Order: sequence, then structure tokens, then C-alpha cells
Amino acid sequence: MALITLTTDFGLQDAYVAGLKARLYQQLESPEIVDISHLIDPFHIGQAAYVVRSVYRNFPEKSIHFIGVDFNQTPEQELVIALLNDHYFVCADNGFLSLLEPELHPSHCITINLPQPKTLEKAIEAIAHLHRDGALSVIGKPLKKLRVRTQHMPVVNPQQTEIHGHVLHVDRYGNIITNITKKLFERIQNKRAFIIHARNHNFEQVYHDYHEVIRYDVPKQNREEDGKKLALFNNQGHLELAIYKGNPNYGGGASTLFGLSYLDPVRVAFINDI
Repeated sequence: MALITLTTDFGLQDAYVAGLKARLYQQLESPEIVDISHLIDPFHIGQAAYVVRSVYRNFPEKSIHFIGVDFNQTPEQELVIALLNDHYFVCADNGFLSLLEPELHPSHCITINLPQPKTLEKAIEAIAHLHRDGALSVIGKPLKKLRVRTQHMPVVNPQQTEIHGHVLHVDRYGNIITNITKKLFERIQNKRAFIIHARNHNFEQVYHDYHEVIRYDVPKQNREEDGKKLALFNNQGHLELAIYKGNPNYGGGASTLFGLSYLDPVRVAFINDI
């Protein structure tokens, strides 16, 4: 049986998540359900795409991923199912899929065509259908055009000397994850020196891991450890700005100390040889 994952902006204060799971248990016999996150910021599909992309490949093939973020069916927004890398995604056609996988072709997507009047009930019925190995063609028709969100993607200037990105996500440690990927960075860098500009803070080196910012050749009692700023590419291949062992609960996270939040600009300037 297919595993079901849930990613929503429902939060944990109310009974929305419990209600969703209850309906799935009513429809299916002992489904295996995994919560990815229910703390996505409301309607923040960019954050949802980043969180889901970072983990979905670790689940078994044919897993069914429900994305309950900005999840509404309107005359301008369909409910869709996408098959990507042998994983099913049930979501709204609100741009999430284009952020999850920019190369996704709409021939791998269908619009959900079910009689249930409520949006969430349609999604639950679709998930149950997939869980029973039902064919996509039974519950929908091919999607002609996928909605694309380009404003969440980094931009390279015509001279190939700058990448203009922004803050995509702030994790629970206060680390700043940007929409600039290692793949894009290295393609444009072409072995040139660089400066990363983030408000009033600059970075001229990118580390492979957090601990590399520490000088282990210096006696421990003389080291500067907690609170050092650094840039690195995280496990998901995104440029991240961090404070080593910063505690956001006490104002020590990078987001607070750098004064950066969602959509704030981050720029990489490459230095040409003179």
C-alpha cells in the first residue's frame, strides 16, 4: 500500500489536521500517514515547495503527498494530481508544482474531476483512489497548462556578474535559506571570486559544513565559536546564511541578527579578473 504524507499550513492549534486524518482513516483501512509539516506559513507555497523537495525522495516510490497550502478550488485554480519521479502530489494548481520541479511537464498532471462539493473532500477522495491503485484517468483529465510562479526564482543579470535571489525560508534555528542553488551559483561563478550581500552583511566564502567556521588549530579556551556568521550550501543544495549555534529564542538566529525575513533580497556579485 502507498504511504501518504501531509504538508499543510493548517497549524497545530486547531483540529484541522486531526479532521483530515480522521477522514482518511474513514476512507482507507489502516493507511500509513506521515506528517512532513503542518507549520508552513499560511499560503506560503515557496516554503512548502522547499520543505517537500528536501525530503520527498526519501519516501518509497508511489507515495502520495498531499500539499494543503493555499489549497482552494476556484474558477481560476484547479485541484491537480502530478506524477513526479514516481511520486504522486495532490495539490492546487497555484504554482507549487513549478517551484517543486521547474522541469515538470503538464502531461504528467491531471485536474481532479470529482463530484464532491467541498475542496478538501475532493482531495481525500482522490488520495483514497490513488491509495487503492486507481488509474488517474478515472478521476480527472490531462492538465493543459501548469501555472508557473517565476517570481520565486533567482535572476541572473545579462552580464553574468550577479545573481539576484531572496530569502525563501527561515528554519527553526533562525538560519536563512535562499532560493539560490549551488548548481546555479557554480554555473555562473566560473571559478571567480565573489561577495554575497545580505542587507549590511557580506560573505566572501562558502563552507561545506557549519563546523568549518571554527578554528580548531586554536586552543579551545581561545576560540571564537558560538555566534560566528557563515554561508554554506545546505543538504538541499540551497545557499544558506547562518550563525554557528545561534539560538533564535534569545535573538541569536541569523534571521534576527541579519534583519532578514521572507522575500528579502540576497545578492551574489562575482568579481571579474582585471
